[in-house]
Amino acid sequence: MQQWFATISRERGDFGEAWRADDFSEFGLGDGWGVNIKLESEIRIGSTYDDKSGVRLGVQKAFGLGDRGSIAIQASVLAGESLDGIECLGEGYEVRAALGTSFQLWGREGFVNAESGHRVRGGCERTVTELAAGLNFAPDWNFTLKVWNEGGGEAGVTKLETSVMRDIWGVGVGVGWREEISGNFEEKGWVLNARVRF
Repeated sequence: MQQWFATISRERGDFGEAWRADDFSEFGLGDGWGVNIKLESEIRIGSTYDDKSGVRLGVQKAFGLGDRGSIAIQASVLAGESLDGIECLGEGYEVRAALGTSFQLWGREGFVNAESGHRVRGGCERTVTELAAGLNFAPDWNFTLKVWNEGGGEAGVTKLETSVMRDIWGVGVGVGWREEISGNFEEKGWVLNARVRF
């Protein structure tokens, strides 16, 4: 399966105001193999903080678990800067494992997914965890809840994002809300997203 997913957000917080864009593309190669690329950028508005951008290029192998589940491992190379947490700049790598499954609830399709990884870049080492769940609550409508953590401790980042998406002519478009919830700092804002599967 191939898919493209993108988000644009306007965020406000302790570091001022910023526009953020995330662009993720995934390409299936067959037999559980795939490649993906994620581009991230952040433009600060009227702030002394610098703009940031980064890229992650990965190779993934997935293994089926029963009729609906799967487990996957991924290795990626990193370049640019980390957009979340303390500043990390330069080349690096990331290894990650994921476990997920789909399900039916009240006759509607849904999914849950958990990921954990280790990221090394520019002398920084971080543990990354992500949890996500979604439900097609009505024809062509779905709700997604996602929480992720990067780092840990006083320098750690934990964000929560909720979104509602509508499929229109094969293209998913939606709106959501993203907020930092670790208590280490304040950052929150609205999110627009789009998705295409082909």
